[in-house]
Amino acid sequence: MGIYSNGSIFGIIIYKPNSDDSNHILFEKTYDVIMSDEQKKDAYVFYMDLNDKDNLCFKIYTECSSTYDIHNKETFMMWHSISLKLFVDTFGSSL
Repeated sequence: MGIYSNGSIFGIIIYKPNSDDSNHILFEKTYDVIMSDEQKKDAYVFYMDLNDKDNLCFKIYTECSSTYDIHNKETFMMWHSISLKLFVDTFGSSL
């Protein structure tokens, strides 16, 4: 049971967390349609061009569904944290 993504990516945020529970957003893009390979490539190139890659966090904007509400099977959009490895595998493969 829980919340599940269908794997479709509609946006990306690359940020550095601050000590005061706020985030310093370095890159943010959201789209009305699933991200194209070219859009993923843009995010990956931005990441590769960064001089300081320490302590970065990544979130994708994705379509989700939930098993908690058994009567309402509608999907919804949600920001979901991903690892550096998943970011590189997903966004770096668009090159």
